[in-house]
Amino acid sequence: MEEILIVEDDADIAHLISLALSADSLAAHIAPNAESALSALGKKNFAACVLDIMLPGMDGLSFLKTLRSMKALERLPIIIASAKDDDSDIVAGLELGADDYLPKPFSPRVLAARVRALLRRASRLDTMESREALENHFESGGIVLDRLRHSVVALGEPVALSATEFSILELLMRSPGRVYTREQIIDQVKGPDYPVTDRAIDVHILSIRRKLGRSGERVETVRGIGYRFKEGQ
Repeated sequence: MEEILIVEDDADIAHLISLALSADSLAAHIAPNAESALSALGKKNFAACVLDIMLPGMDGLSFLKTLRSMKALERLPIIIASAKDDDSDIVAGLELGADDYLPKPFSPRVLAARVRALLRRASRLDTMESREALENHFESGGIVLDRLRHSVVALGEPVALSATEFSILELLMRSPGRVYTREQIIDQVKGPDYPVTDRAIDVHILSIRRKLGRSGERVETVRGIGYRFKEGQ
């Protein structure tokens, strides 16, 4: 049974999340703070993480930043579930590498469904990586994306992307010049009927461009339609 790490200092909320995950055949490990969560991550592998922002000691965003700086955990699917629902909080969480953001109060069943969706996407990524290396290597405009190594290099410098950002960039680089609507990106990266807003895709695109530096201009906006990866070398 896949195990989910719940980083939540409110025992009642953590218990409700645990029950919802259990009903969906997922085990749960509850950590009341970031420090105990880091300790747990050092001892076992988790399939995903549900993270609160307002934690005692190290806050959730600092914890998230720490995880994304660790090679072994940079691909761990993370969903933020927090009472902080301002646009700035959501943007900060997504830019630091969260794969999804669910404001409180939320339905535990909806949260469990989103966790399951993240796991399905992660599973699809793992399955795709069994293909030949040539089929998983994309290079254009100074950007090199290697799916088997789950790495991105821009102008010779390594780029750390979240799992969702990586999937979006891969989708665009697979078909240079093709325009994808936000809905198509959601369907391809998250799966059909995944509950995510167009604005979340815009935030991910902005983050990808920023992290790619000068090469970020290769990810073009087609006004009124969506996004594409610029053709040519």
